[in-house]
Amino acid sequence: MSKTRHRRFRRNRRGFTLLELILVMAILVLLSSLAVVGVMQIQRNSQSDAALTQIATLKQSCRMFKLNVGRYPSQLGDLVALPSGLTQQQWRGPYLQDGRVPVDPWGNPFNYSADEMNDIVTITSNGPDGQMGTADDIGAMPAR
Repeated sequence: MSKTRHRRFRRNRRGFTLLELILVMAILVLLSSLAVVGVMQIQRNSQSDAALTQIATLKQSCRMFKLNVGRYPSQLGDLVALPSGLTQQQWRGPYLQDGRVPVDPWGNPFNYSADEMNDIVTITSNGPDGQMGTADDIGAMPAR
């Protein structure tokens, strides 16, 4: 009799119950949402790091410009195109390899200012929101 009951029990347990399937699906959804959040955070961090690297490159180019010309550029475009009033021999550019001023990782232009009196150049990015003066702005301390 016990063999018959055991066979009947096995015959009824051939698949998963609906509750087991729902539980597995819920666990998979939870794990995938955690992975997506982690990947998004990594992407935000890499974009910020890329902006900081671009800022450092632009500042170095501004320093090179100043060594050759005797002043900082009036705008970042002066790093790739000969400014009026200068000869090619004075300018010795372009100072950026690809011949254009880069934009930040979010597609916005960098903010640039130079303080000749204090020998300071400041370059910042408005960050992901594209708005100046918000908490997500990216920029290094003014460089001398």
